[in-house]
Amino acid sequence: MSLFSRQCLAATAVIALIGISGCGQANKVEDFTPATNNARTALTAALDYWKSGKPLGTIPDTKPTVEVVDFQWRTGQKLKSYEIIAEAPPPQGQGPRTFTIRLTLGQGAPVETQYMVVGIDPLWVYRKEDFAKLSGG
Repeated sequence: MSLFSRQCLAATAVIALIGISGCGQANKVEDFTPATNNARTALTAALDYWKSGKPLGTIPDTKPTVEVVDFQWRTGQKLKSYEIIAEAPPPQGQGPRTFTIRLTLGQGAPVETQYMVVGIDPLWVYRKEDFAKLSGG
């Protein structure tokens, strides 16, 4: 199974679990909402890894494990720099942590985008567009 297929399968499972609430202790949305510090650390690890020119996938030497889904990274875009601008709190304190990021890709002008971080172990870092596609949004 390819890395992308494995990521899609795992992402779908995480999203399905997030969609279930009230069906038992282990399936509450808050069980998959990472602490702010953990989410920010995972996002920083992912973006630093991309900036260093490494391939998309599992970020090595992270605890908890960090997995990344990002269409631009997957297509070979190079990350020159980034800045974490803000974090939006999850609705009712539950759900993915959402961060607004300013990315500079290659020689292009900086662009703002959002990343979502969900899960506990592993922590999944998604570009907002990828999260929306996988969650049917």
